[in-house]
Amino acid sequence: MAKINVELNAFYGYGCGGCGYGSNENIEIEVSDIELEALRKIGSDKISCKEIVSTIENGDTTLQSLHEQLEEKYYYMVEEYWLYEAYNECLYESLEEHIDQDIKDGLFIPGISLYEDESDHPNYANNEEEEESDEEEDDEYEYEEDEEESDDIYNYNLDEYYDWVKRHDHEFAAERVGLDLDACRDDEVDYTIHLA
Repeated sequence: MAKINVELNAFYGYGCGGCGYGSNENIEIEVSDIELEALRKIGSDKISCKEIVSTIENGDTTLQSLHEQLEEKYYYMVEEYWLYEAYNECLYESLEEHIDQDIKDGLFIPGISLYEDESDHPNYANNEEEEESDEEEDDEYEYEEDEEESDDIYNYNLDEYYDWVKRHDHEFAAERVGLDLDACRDDEVDYTIHLA
């Protein structure tokens, strides 16, 4: 077994100001001795994805598994960009569509769910008692909340919810932020293997 360095490169296009957007990641990956030998046969210390694909298409499938592994790492990087880095003008609208259901299903508990162990939250043990107490207070006191303040609290809850969503796998997060993961796989894979 041996370790090789791989550079993953994805380009997403240009923004309004002519600024280019992309992702770049350097990873270390383990390959078998047979795969390493096949890579060396290509005859370069810097091997492109196109060269790997060409070798496979020409009948040598030794590097097929390696290519598929690098493909998955490439698409994972692309998904990360579109899920968490790219501007999403519909983000809060999409989160709003799911937060109530996740709360209803007991998946997300505002103020508690971000703790590694929910029981660490100081209010967790008394959560039900506090809810009952809050209901009684609402019955006793009628008050009007400033609309702007209410919006700030709601936005804060959505930010907290989004932080919680980001702790889950891509499929879970994509559903809640409104991303089509299949569309992330439309781009051609681009990586470079460095043997030296």
